Amino acid sequence: MLDSSWLGRRVTLRRVLDRSPDGRVLFGDVVGDLISLSDETALLDSRTGVVEVQRDRVVAAKLVWPSSADELALEAVAARGWRPEQTGEIGGWLLRAASGFTGRANSVLPLRAPGVPLDDALAAARAWYADRDLPLRIQVPLDARRLLDAGLGERGWAADPDVYVMAARLDTLPDAPSASAAPVSILGTPGPQWFARYRDGAGATDEARALLTRHERVGFACITLDGEVVAIGRGAVDDGWLGITAVEVAPVMRRQGLATVVIRALCQWGSAAGARRSYVQVSSDNRPALALYERLGYWRHHDYRYRQDPSG
Repeated sequence: MLDSSWLGRRVTLRRVLDRSPDGRVLFGDVVGDLISLSDETALLDSRTGVVEVQRDRVVAAKLVWPSSADELALEAVAARGWRPEQTGEIGGWLLRAASGFTGRANSVLPLRAPGVPLDDALAAARAWYADRDLPLRIQVPLDARRLLDAGLGERGWAADPDVYVMAARLDTLPDAPSASAAPVSILGTPGPQWFARYRDGAGATDEARALLTRHERVGFACITLDGEVVAIGRGAVDDGWLGITAVEVAPVMRRQGLATVVIRALCQWGSAAGARRSYVQVSSDNRPALALYERLGYWRHHDYRYRQDPSG
């Protein structure tokens, strides 16, 4: 009924509390993050504190899936973890621009309604991006903004492959050792060698440097072997969440556990910096990365996709 794969996720349990004087069974429900599971007990971190539940008293259990509000709240956190040079607003739409570097920093994020009819909002956003010599793209959280996604599709907006936003609670990640014991450094500022590894050097631009370092709680993981940076990653902490990005390994060093070492080091750093949870954003067609994060205890929180303005 309860599964160890649920660790770190929100669950609801119905358990036997007692029996009434007339013999009726009294049940009670508890909702919270499953933070520990043994043969005898389950520990849930609920709104009122940690609750211990005897497993032999549980009569029903199920996962509680993120709501639309949860989805948008995490999208807002992720936006703060990847900060563009310029922002604007159309009602509840967040407009972002960073000289074209990455979709996340150069797209509209519809956190709330724009406050005007959709075509008017699109026209205003199109003008805002045209002023910056950028095309209009919209990052659409699929569950929370399914009507918007449908409306854009009807208007001929092409869709990129979906992106999975995966989440984990840091204190429930598995302790399994990595195949590699390579030492990791966490830097406050990335050096030239870090950027030489990022996107195979293609990310060593002024725009990339500015965006990646534009944060007050950011750490850059780095594994150096024989004087060469062979693996990197970036972590940023906002509102108790650690966002992990830019995890890359030199092609000749892949399949040796270095990405796992980098991610674990960033999780430890993020926990020390005040994070309780972590998120990553992985393209749905990147099966190796999805499998890696699943092994590390991450689960699929929600999806988003980019829609492209057909007018260019």
